[in-house]
Amino acid sequence: MAEHTSPLEADSVPDGFVVEELARRTGVSVRSLRNYQSRRLLPPPDLRGRTGYYGAEHVERVRLVQQLRAAGLKLDGIARMLDSDTTADGPLLAFTEHARGMFTAPEPEVTTLADLVDRFRLDADSAPTVLETALRLGLVREAPEAADGEPRVEVVAPALLTAGEEAMRLLGLEATGALDLLERLRRHADGVAKLYVELFVDRVWQPFVDAGKPAVAWPDVEQALDDLRQLATRALEATFDLAMVHRVDRVLGERLLG
Repeated sequence: MAEHTSPLEADSVPDGFVVEELARRTGVSVRSLRNYQSRRLLPPPDLRGRTGYYGAEHVERVRLVQQLRAAGLKLDGIARMLDSDTTADGPLLAFTEHARGMFTAPEPEVTTLADLVDRFRLDADSAPTVLETALRLGLVREAPEAADGEPRVEVVAPALLTAGEEAMRLLGLEATGALDLLERLRRHADGVAKLYVELFVDRVWQPFVDAGKPAVAWPDVEQALDDLRQLATRALEATFDLAMVHRVDRVLGERLLG
């Protein structure tokens, strides 16, 4: 059977293809690609007359941007990480995946929506709101339906969701109260994460970029991020213990003297 050639593929040439073909290969709209280019996220195409032609390096760069966005980075932040040299895109993508794996649960749990409703003792009225909050907080995300068509969700942070269940049991909270507690904890954790990531960028990443991202230095950058994770964990635990000592002393003192 003869292979069908689309009009877009017909626009391709052996050493390049037009922006519509780049959009088709990456799943990113032409409008978004133009935006990437204006933000210097995408190297300029090879101009031949008034037509720009793209290549494999542009496909890889777009995929890298998509990966970095999926990791939670904003376009402005991504632009600061990238430059016109696409040869470092592969190591950067590997580093990003390494960093994401370092801070996420290795195996998210997949469960049915019915099981999640049962675990948190949700009724028909509260279930939609609670599940929407859990999705917004990143605790769960939608997963493909089961073979029998039953809705499923992926529990992204099983330990954190279990902590919510424990809060319900120990403190007598309803699911909405437990999620509110987790959301407030998340805000404090975001502040700590911001502090350490900014420290990593200023003290490790930027000097690495200024040096031209030498290939031999990638292992040192990865090790620095791992060291920072361990330092942040130890410091956060110690700081929390210290804060609890002062808080307990203050509260008990007020109650005993009150």
